[in-house]
Amino acid sequence: MGDEGGEYPPYIISFFTEVVGTAIMMYIGCMGCIRYPDLGPIVPSFSFGLSILAVIQTFHHIGPVHLNPAVSIGFLIVSKIAWQYFLVYLAGQFIGAFVGYGALFLLTPEMENMCLLKNKLGLNVVQCFLNEVLCSMVLMLLILGAVDEKNKDFKDSIALRIAMGVTGIIFALEPFTGAGLNPARSVPPAVFFLNFENLWQYMLGPAAGMAIGAVLYRFFFDGGEAHSLHTFLRSKE
Repeated sequence: MGDEGGEYPPYIISFFTEVVGTAIMMYIGCMGCIRYPDLGPIVPSFSFGLSILAVIQTFHHIGPVHLNPAVSIGFLIVSKIAWQYFLVYLAGQFIGAFVGYGALFLLTPEMENMCLLKNKLGLNVVQCFLNEVLCSMVLMLLILGAVDEKNKDFKDSIALRIAMGVTGIIFALEPFTGAGLNPARSVPPAVFFLNFENLWQYMLGPAAGMAIGAVLYRFFFDGGEAHSLHTFLRSKE
């Protein structure tokens, strides 16, 4: 989710950045889901949003920070990441997610289905899946807009802008689906509690949504893309 302006660091640095960053996000983010169920989406949205802010602020000067396999898919589509780095990022994200969630599981009181995602308010599987798709698409558009070179004069606030976008989307989506938006965030609770009901929608929904968002941004809004609508209209001026 971080700055795409610089070069990617060596593979091992990218890997450990994703491991540590995703572990922090899972540990702090899921911690906010434990004690305050009566506050609805307020605590989860801010705990995840502000943990992402902290991670981006800490690591984005080293290299791009994704924390999310679906984000990495989107960046692969818009050619902001090579496939070799894509595989490194995926490995780091899932390992980091299990490390962070495992630490939280060991260091907090036992709680049934802690941070486990599930459909809410009577939504059926299709409704939940489509909500995950659409909100993930919005998040991908936000991230690509934030890291666009045309936004280079405002990159000092990139961590805050992305984090507040994540917070807002989680705040809106959490009452309906639990707000997955991230396959790496969704898998560890399902594995720890051996509850895989509807896990596919939290895996495929964000991946599909961010892929759609990446395609839309690349071919409609990216001025640097040779085949984008933006470039075509500019050539007609």
